[in-house]
Amino acid sequence: MLAYKSAVFAFVAFTLGALPVEAQDAKPVEVTPYVALGSAAASPVGAVVTFPVTSTLSVETEVAYRRGEGGIHALSTSTSLLYFLPRVGRSTAYVAGGVGLSQYGAPVFSSNGPPIGSERRVALMVNAGGGLKMPINEKLDLRTDARWFKSFGRQGSEQFRVAQGVSFDIGK
Repeated sequence: MLAYKSAVFAFVAFTLGALPVEAQDAKPVEVTPYVALGSAAASPVGAVVTFPVTSTLSVETEVAYRRGEGGIHALSTSTSLLYFLPRVGRSTAYVAGGVGLSQYGAPVFSSNGPPIGSERRVALMVNAGGGLKMPINEKLDLRTDARWFKSFGRQGSEQFRVAQGVSFDIGK
């Protein structure tokens, strides 16, 4: 097990070491709270933290909330890769894809058939989509994001969401 952890650490260290250094074009970490519209099981509110890796590639982590099946408070979390396309005017388009975990309410049935409640469960989820970032000023960006989500398992589902948020830089 120790050899496995050492191999993973070495792989990550060499991968990050091989990335081009761009000190003049360093991007700060961004935080984006958002509200969204989408299909019935899509999360309407959440927050995203984006970590730049290169000038065109970023890693984002997301936490979202929705009122789930059976009245549960369902959280979801995901990690995605963002690839930024060449800038057009002041705006920058991007494509995204990632994986995560999502809570949902699985129905609990009575002995004679009708559901009597729900049980909290967790499913693996993938996402794909893209969006557009438009600068407001040096520290703020308006971000529109459209994503498709697919969760797996016995109660798997598909959702579509369009989110609107304001990104602000933290750190530098």
